[in-house]
This record gives sequence, C-alpha cells and structure tokens, in this order.
Amino acid sequence: MAELSIDEGRLNAVVMERLSVFHRGFTSRVATTARGLAPERSGALKAAIREDPQRRSGPWTIDGGVSVDVPYAAAVHEGARPHVIRARRAPFLRFYWPKVGRVVFFKSVNHPGNAPNPFLTNAGHRVASEDPRITFTG
Repeated sequence: MAELSIDEGRLNAVVMERLSVFHRGFTSRVATTARGLAPERSGALKAAIREDPQRRSGPWTIDGGVSVDVPYAAAVHEGARPHVIRARRAPFLRFYWPKVGRVVFFKSVNHPGNAPNPFLTNAGHRVASEDPRITFTG
C-alpha cells in the first residue's frame, strides 16, 4: 500500500502565488474592459475606475475587485428614478444651456432619471466568459 503525505503549508503557498498572479491579471482585464464600456461625458467616470488592492483573507482565499470612486457612479451603474435636484451650498444651480446659448441659474431642476448601465458587471461577465479557465455553474 502506498502512502501519500502532503505539505499543506507548501501547497497553499504555491497555489496562492499562482492564484495571486491570475487574480491580478483578471482584475486588470476587468478594469480595462469597464473603461471601454463606461459612458463618457467628462471622462471622470472612466478615469476613476480602479483595481482594488488584493488581500489574502485566509487560507486558499484572495479578495479584491474593481471599483469606481465618483459620487454619481452608482446612479449610472444602477440607474436613477426621476428626481429634483436643489441648490444646497449656494442660492442657485448654474448651467450652460446650449438651447439659449448662455449660462442660466435655477433654484432647482427636474432630473429625468436614467436607465441602468451596469458597465462593471458587464465587464466582469465579459472577461470571465472569455477565459477558458473559468466555468459557470448553476
């Protein structure tokens, strides 16, 4: 009868190093793809797409991801209902209005809302579906 002995510490170290390399590549591809899918008005949303720091959160586990750090990112990604925008730190909101060709001032405006644009989710799905090492179950 054969006897098998596994050095779990060494196995974990080897696996975690390979997983770390894979994870960095995966999140880099997701961030790049998300920048291509994100809407562009000022460019601030695309510029704010970042890879989160990678963390080893336990044996056989790595955490990390891709995030966007601008105040309106969730409204773009998840969508927004119509709502009123009011001046809070000044007496008026200031806009350049192309229809009249000048700057206009309002105490409040009605935002029409917007449909969701889940560019981060779509980027993750796209990159995962293109990688033959990743399979989806269930």
